[in-house]
Amino acid sequence: MKRNEAEKIPVEELLKGKKLPILVLDQRWHKLFPGGKKPAEIRVLEQKLNGLLKEQGKLVNEVKSLKTGKKKLMDAIVSGMSTEGNERKKEKQQKLLLETNERIEKQSDRLMELPYEIKDANEKLLIVGVRYCYNEWKNRREELLELTALIDTMREELKEKVAYKVDLEESVDATYSLMHALLGREVMNLFDRD
Repeated sequence: MKRNEAEKIPVEELLKGKKLPILVLDQRWHKLFPGGKKPAEIRVLEQKLNGLLKEQGKLVNEVKSLKTGKKKLMDAIVSGMSTEGNERKKEKQQKLLLETNERIEKQSDRLMELPYEIKDANEKLLIVGVRYCYNEWKNRREELLELTALIDTMREELKEKVAYKVDLEESVDATYSLMHALLGREVMNLFDRD
């Protein structure tokens, strides 16, 4: 595939079928944003994903608790079947059992939907984040190239100035030595004092 063709394919298409880590739980994701500086859009998408993950955890715990309660209720109903009387209590237990089953079913249905919503929110976060990070990377890379060129130019200027300094030092030393040789030490001492 040519580069131009790859650039035309939307990021969403490239993600199809890929198993992605949950970004908000992955340290590599957070390292993409030094100092935790994230654009508002990314923070909002992270909050949505965190909310879905919290909802999933809460529902798992609720269903577990409901199933435990249902088992206890079933045990109570079964043990109460052998005894006569207290029909009102039996009716309440059966009604509670039906309500518990409905809640378990409702929570389980929601738990079935959540992985798809989490996957979708995670992909959206990745797409927005990758585009942002890529643009930041491109900008920093351009800045790095400019800075490298400036440093190279300054190095050349510095080399030239160092060479000029060496020539100037040699010239100053040679001139002083010649004047010293021509005029002598006493005359040069008078010039040195002034």
